[in-house]
Amino acid sequence: MPIPNPLYAEVLLPFAVGDTFTYEIPPIFSHMVSPGMRVIVPFGKKKLYTGIVSSLHSQKPTLYTLKPINSLLDSSPTIRKEQLDLWRWISNYYLCSPGEVMKAALPSGLKLESETMLYVNTEISNFTELSQFEQTIISIINDNVSLTLLEISKIMQSTTIHSTVHKLLSKQVLISSETYAHKFKEKTETIITLKGDYNSPKWIEGCLQKITSAPKQLAFFNELIEYCIQHKTSALPQHEVTQTFSVSYTILKELEKKDIIQKETQIISRIKKTLTTSYDITLNNSQKEALRKIHNEFKTKNVCVLHGVTASGKTEIYINLIQELLAENKQVLYLLPEIALTSQIINRLRNAFGNKVGIYHSQLNDNERIELWNDLLDDSNRQFQVILGVRSSIFLPFRNLGAVIIDEEHEQSFKQFDPAPRYHARDTAIVLASIHNAKVLLGTATPSAETYFNILQKKYGLVELTKRHDSFSFPEIAIIDLKKAYKRKQMNKHFSKELLTLMQKNLNEQRQILLFQNRRGYSPFITCTDCGHIPHCKNCDVSMTYHKETHQLVCHYCGYSIQHTSQCTVCGSNQTVLKGFGTEKIEEELQELFPTHSIARMDLDTTRKKNGHSTIIHAFENRETDILIGTQMVTKGLDFDNIGLVGILNADNLLNMPDFRAFEKGFQTLTQVAGRAGRSKDTGMVAIQTFTPEHEVIQDILSNNTKRFIIKELHQRKAFNYPPFTRLVRIHIKHTNKEITESAAQFCAQLLSEQDYVQILGPEFPPIQKIQKMYAMHILLKIHKSIPYKDIRKKLHSIGETIKKHPEYKKATIQFDVDPY
Repeated sequence: MPIPNPLYAEVLLPFAVGDTFTYEIPPIFSHMVSPGMRVIVPFGKKKLYTGIVSSLHSQKPTLYTLKPINSLLDSSPTIRKEQLDLWRWISNYYLCSPGEVMKAALPSGLKLESETMLYVNTEISNFTELSQFEQTIISIINDNVSLTLLEISKIMQSTTIHSTVHKLLSKQVLISSETYAHKFKEKTETIITLKGDYNSPKWIEGCLQKITSAPKQLAFFNELIEYCIQHKTSALPQHEVTQTFSVSYTILKELEKKDIIQKETQIISRIKKTLTTSYDITLNNSQKEALRKIHNEFKTKNVCVLHGVTASGKTEIYINLIQELLAENKQVLYLLPEIALTSQIINRLRNAFGNKVGIYHSQLNDNERIELWNDLLDDSNRQFQVILGVRSSIFLPFRNLGAVIIDEEHEQSFKQFDPAPRYHARDTAIVLASIHNAKVLLGTATPSAETYFNILQKKYGLVELTKRHDSFSFPEIAIIDLKKAYKRKQMNKHFSKELLTLMQKNLNEQRQILLFQNRRGYSPFITCTDCGHIPHCKNCDVSMTYHKETHQLVCHYCGYSIQHTSQCTVCGSNQTVLKGFGTEKIEEELQELFPTHSIARMDLDTTRKKNGHSTIIHAFENRETDILIGTQMVTKGLDFDNIGLVGILNADNLLNMPDFRAFEKGFQTLTQVAGRAGRSKDTGMVAIQTFTPEHEVIQDILSNNTKRFIIKELHQRKAFNYPPFTRLVRIHIKHTNKEITESAAQFCAQLLSEQDYVQILGPEFPPIQKIQKMYAMHILLKIHKSIPYKDIRKKLHSIGETIKKHPEYKKATIQFDVDPY
């Protein structure tokens, strides 16, 4: 219920502290402001920030003096009530501040932050007492009227000017002010329009008389009239005119002066338009039956799991479900774990639904994301009814959400690790759906243990597809024993004789090959054989990976890089050798082994650029690439009909991680990558190279019995008190000093030990003790599900505040990671 004449607003600010901040509403805004609007507010001594109005009230706080709202940025809410409700839930459940949720949820262009502009004080004219360096700064600012600190640093090519500028400010030689600018700019284009009727001989004759003495203008005008008649239009984008007719801007300017054409600026969308094409979404009998069962499950349950083997045709079921919801004028969120998957799925969805489909992920620029956000926010604009996106798309302003489809629900990529909020998009999307009274369909070939447990508890419905689409057969699986291959000297580089034989056979049959190696780069580390030195990152406690393409050693945790030299930096020896192998090295070896075939690599290094994923995928889809080597990106949901062989170069890397979910992740990844093979009438082949062919996970993959594997996994989880039978919370304690980190962690453990319902593991240093100059210790809490989470949250918040107030640990960072798996 609206509050009459509200005097105060609770405002969310993008900080990792506190809850909301109270601001006074100036009388001029009292009838205009409402929850969900963006406001500019002062925070600290001078800075201005964008905040979101969370609520309004008339109760004046008495503990501190209020500051007024500086200005309103919106005439209507930018954030819907449902979004604010979701933000609150994320903040409460994942133990983070509402400001951290706001920072993650809003595109950066919607969050304005003031910049400090520096000016020379005009009342001071004598600068002779200043140093030469100070005078240089004054001269640079004078030449530009005003500059930011960053702009001065760039001009002077120096990063050490901060203290000097601070001195100049204290001497009042420089003065400062805060300013902010809107980051979002609408895209425009210039339209060339005829100022008369191209079908009117009288108007055309009048124009010809004006340009008779200008042959180039005359020739262009005649071509333009003919083009307009042919295409039945009198308005064309300027870039189309210049490209079609090779006409100069000078000629266009002359025709504009002579009142023959006019130029207009129009706002256009950055989002590509696509027309619906014919797309066959006819379901086979198994798919029809599965869709019928899904509808039945939705009568009594809000969440249903579609457990279908790889290549069973789950996507077609999704599309039919979307079609039904669009007929009811409902919106659908289609969640994927990786950007790589969107390029293939988007083509299918756009073929079926045309311009009703919008995409949202991190490789869109900020302006594109804001356009999509604003279109969804506009209730009069119903263009985007289907949103295809990765985890961040759960934050969009949905109006009438009917369903959330989460494909590959088991994928760990749905979990956000850093920075906060450390949310799981699958679990959060289920809450989002409940806020909108929408349904959730979880699709997977390898359900997560948590999801299957919810099925067994009758919390989720279950529909199964046990056969491949069009009666495609499952691929044959060959287990290659690397111990025997090395012992018999049957290895060529990192390929067994058996794998190379299978690869050559497939290439001879003009079938494509997909190879999986879960490590990017050329070599994981370099060592000196004389002194044993391994180059480590200066910021992190980890060895640096060699990248041959750039000839650099790179830290995959903080991005620090150095040029590689063959000489050891410790003893000066030239006896340095590369150890291990990544995708870059495999690519080089393949080029030596198969020089006449096209080879591509798909990993983080080759897909950094916009459209990097789609370029590689489309080339493979169009059979321009014979062999594709990739990391986890190639394991998830990609559909290629000409893959004859999938090769897994080292399965053991996945199974020997220090993680209670190692077997589950290994089983899921190996099953998924194997599922890329044989997606046509020709039977595919999967070759798994491993040192442990007898491993239970490898044997479960051979038998293709997902259900048996999960039940066995759940028994082990129960025996050792792991999720889904308990709740896990990992506490991260970080500091630049190792001793303080250890002391703070011990103090935290002592506070936790007072809680009798908590099982505490740690504190202990993680495998990588230091990242980005910060030491870290972890404490893992196992909390029984019978304990109300509200009580846990309250006590953990209290413990966090106690540590922060301790004088020795006030600079330590305390982070909570709920459900860290």
